[in-house]
Amino acid sequence: MIDISRESEINLINILIDQDIISGKDLANIKKISSEQQKSQLDAVFELKLTDEEKILDLLVKEQSLQTIDLSSHEITDEIKSVLPSNYVKMNFIAPFKVEGKTLHIAISDSSKLSLMRNLKTITKKDIELHAAKVSQISDFIQKILKEGETTIQSIQEKNKQKEKIQTFDYDVDENAEVLDEKPEEDIEALENESEVIKFSTAVVAEAIKSGVSDIHIEPYRFSSRVRYRLDGMLQEQEHFAKFLHSNYGAVVTRFKIMGKLDIAERRLPQDGAIPFKIDGKVVDLRLSILPTANNERIVMRVLNKDAGDISLEQLNFDPNDLTNLRKAIHGTQGLILVTGPTGSGKTTTLYSILKEVSQPHLNILTAEDPVEYELDGVAQVQIKDDIGLSFGAALRSFLRQDPEIILVGEMRDKETVDIGLKAALTGHLVFSTLHTNDAPSSITRLQNMGTPDYLISAACSLVLAQRLARKTCPDCREPDPDVTPKVLADFGFTPEQASRAKVLRGKGCPKCKDTGYKGRMGIYEVLNVTKPIKEAILAKATTPELKAIAQKEGFRTMGDMGREMILSGDLNFREFDRVLSME
Repeated sequence: MIDISRESEINLINILIDQDIISGKDLANIKKISSEQQKSQLDAVFELKLTDEEKILDLLVKEQSLQTIDLSSHEITDEIKSVLPSNYVKMNFIAPFKVEGKTLHIAISDSSKLSLMRNLKTITKKDIELHAAKVSQISDFIQKILKEGETTIQSIQEKNKQKEKIQTFDYDVDENAEVLDEKPEEDIEALENESEVIKFSTAVVAEAIKSGVSDIHIEPYRFSSRVRYRLDGMLQEQEHFAKFLHSNYGAVVTRFKIMGKLDIAERRLPQDGAIPFKIDGKVVDLRLSILPTANNERIVMRVLNKDAGDISLEQLNFDPNDLTNLRKAIHGTQGLILVTGPTGSGKTTTLYSILKEVSQPHLNILTAEDPVEYELDGVAQVQIKDDIGLSFGAALRSFLRQDPEIILVGEMRDKETVDIGLKAALTGHLVFSTLHTNDAPSSITRLQNMGTPDYLISAACSLVLAQRLARKTCPDCREPDPDVTPKVLADFGFTPEQASRAKVLRGKGCPKCKDTGYKGRMGIYEVLNVTKPIKEAILAKATTPELKAIAQKEGFRTMGDMGREMILSGDLNFREFDRVLSME
């Protein structure tokens, strides 16, 4: 029988599940045999012939390129006995089998042990070289070490002190003071049942998707941990997850790393990955980001629901006149169309709705995105990878050699991308892109500030669309807002006549909106059609206020104007207006 620590057994079972060697359905049989026959769950896996030691060893060798070692041929020396505390060896299921000068050779059974490297160096003061060995051999070797008697960290430190010649200093040293070793790597928590971590991780994601959230935050703190969902643009804590998460934080992080095919041993550097998640027959992609913090690793997952890319322009709440101008621009043969707004304002959704409308069999459409959020039929989508030199500028240069009619550049981050995009828009291509600006007129000024010639902006720009996403007042619990007076509305730009007749509503809070008073989000837009007077103003180096004034004479309506109309209709609460459009 294999004598393996609970933590190590959990890690091995999770790795076997992730590699599709055993399934979730097998866990019940494994647990039953383990309980009935009083043996480890790994023994139960072997008894059910789901895998064997050779396959587990082969998996580790291929994954980490480690040399295989036969532990049965190695004797346990006094040096091996005293190099690591015996309880540490047992708990972490590792086998130190040889010391060569300043190098300690250790046999491991699975890749989760790589996370111990820094801790092992701190304890042993030696370089560590890892080898792969069979689970049963490691189990037997550890039992031999334990039979030789207990070794503690104190006995090892005392032995090391005796070896070192302590130097005399010219100043007094406080006998109670000591330099603490670097904090050891946290060991993954042992669980009552390894399937509980899998269940928890799945529940966190499944509940988020069913609730329609955009982001999942899993955060560690010194005395607590929490899960938060970003719903309708606002983060909300999910308190029912807190207790289990804090008790099993390390195991939960490892589970998400395994799901995202990340390096479970790397805990010092940020990592990014992707998790395809299937729920109710529908595939949802999760963009996984892991960030090391002072307490532990923090996880943020962006939920990319592939159905979300299937929204028509009519569903986006455009004013009829603005929608007409937008359609005229996107069905043109050339020109630059910019969508602007802060992060999370729905720019990507708008662009995908535009691409969905203009996509035709006779058109060649290319996109450069970071990341590719939704997959579109009939559109060639390129994932930007800055680390290998595939930037927006590099992708755009390649696109021009691919004979496109329509090009989408995820973001115009630098002058090079702007210049190539504008020149493409002048040479028979329709170019879509995004900028991070507060409103539509200031986008023109931003392009000028990036060093782009005025004549190029004036000739190439067709339309600039600025947008925000605001939470919609819950339709089921709307009531008159007692805090809103005509003076308050006047301060928000309402005319005295509008302020006097306005019946402003708020959401009281009900079960359908989870007592928030808000349910769903809607777009607030402004569409700047770059007409001849505006092109002339750009050439004359007009300021943002001057461009805005000229545009308003041409019928331009600001996001503030649209927001005020939505307050009067009851869809928008004036507090939400202030939150979303305070920079407008």
